[in-house]
Amino acid sequence: MSSIRNFKSGEVIAAEGDKSKCFYVLVNGKVGIFKNNKKITEFSKSGEIVGEMSLILGKPRTAEIRALSDSSLLQISGELDDIIKMYPDISKKLIKTLAERLAKTTEGK
Repeated sequence: MSSIRNFKSGEVIAAEGDKSKCFYVLVNGKVGIFKNNKKITEFSKSGEIVGEMSLILGKPRTAEIRALSDSSLLQISGELDDIIKMYPDISKKLIKTLAERLAKTTEGK
């Protein structure tokens, strides 16, 4: 259900429209989220979660995830219920991450 994946700078980690059932936890490096080839945000802190919305909503990815530097990510795959049971600590972090992102959106930051 989980494995470390290494990506070179510029490499696509997950493509927009992809239907994969996985998300990533950044181990090291820097990744960007791109929509229509325009960077909308980036992540560079170890432990940050990326690519979770597709898995949670059961829909294709709405953006591309791309390595902005050589990066290592923990890829976690499977059904959401199984991931919650097998990785409770990561599941708690996922909930906190979603709440923080929602707060930033509603606060207009």
